Amino acid sequence: MAKQIESALVRCMDYRLTSRVNTWMEEQGIMDMCDIISLAGASQAVVVDVDSPDARCLLRQIRLAKELHGIQTLYLMHHTDCGAYGGHGAFENETQEQEKHIADMHKAKKLIEEQFDTLSVVCVLAVMTSDTDIDFVEQE
Repeated sequence: MAKQIESALVRCMDYRLTSRVNTWMEEQGIMDMCDIISLAGASQAVVVDVDSPDARCLLRQIRLAKELHGIQTLYLMHHTDCGAYGGHGAFENETQEQEKHIADMHKAKKLIEEQFDTLSVVCVLAVMTSDTDIDFVEQE
């Protein structure tokens, strides 16, 4: 088995997030000790159709992170203005957009915890007020 690490992060592939996500990871103390799983829409595929190729790919990456690196914590990070969700324009307002992401993260969390019962899943919403102004809010 490879080196053991504590966590993995499922995040959107959106380039606008990279610098700020790296800073967030440093603040959490997980930089350089966290597997990164990057897919458009983050965990959206698992919620839309758990049997889809994209969902199976995501779940396989989580399984590999657990088997190869012994992760105990999985961070699910969605962000507002996500193209996979249609961006800000797909929602009537910011509240509706945030509620959709939070609901989807909680659905994904439940599905992931059913398959990986020893994994702790933490949901984080990256609220984008601009391409560089991003607030990270952990969800209960």
